Amino acid sequence: MQPASLAHPTLPFIGRGGFRVLLLRTLRDKPMHGYEVMKALEERFQGFYRPSAGVVYPALRALQREGLAAVSGTERRKTYRLTAKGQALLRRQRGEMEKRFRSFEAAVGKERAALLRELHETGRVLAPNLRILTPAQALEIRQAVVEMRRRFLTILGETEGGRRP
Repeated sequence: MQPASLAHPTLPFIGRGGFRVLLLRTLRDKPMHGYEVMKALEERFQGFYRPSAGVVYPALRALQREGLAAVSGTERRKTYRLTAKGQALLRRQRGEMEKRFRSFEAAVGKERAALLRELHETGRVLAPNLRILTPAQALEIRQAVVEMRRRFLTILGETEGGRRP
């Protein structure tokens, strides 16, 4: 059973157990102190989510109890790292996501699924760069998004107001 500290109510887009995977993914690249984990998550969500110590540290301890993360260092300066078991869980999780996507693809069709994958990948390109965009770049990207939305509406046979021509 998942400890309550690993289910985060302010992140409705993360399903049950998703915060645990999010922490594991954060530790995937390098071992980190709890504070570093909090800052990495804040950066990942572009400041829209700032995890508290009251959420992150109990979740890290739960990962340690499950053998998914290991800890080293002193009480005041613990460093958490992914274990082989944690790495295996991430690999399985990735495989499960691919399996779900293939199932989704079978249900909606290859072209629709490919469209959603492209939209997702576009978001993955944009999200980590939001904080470093210059105002000119933000304006240009916004204009491209507005144009893209207009093209979508044209393709769908609708107008900006949502009415069909």
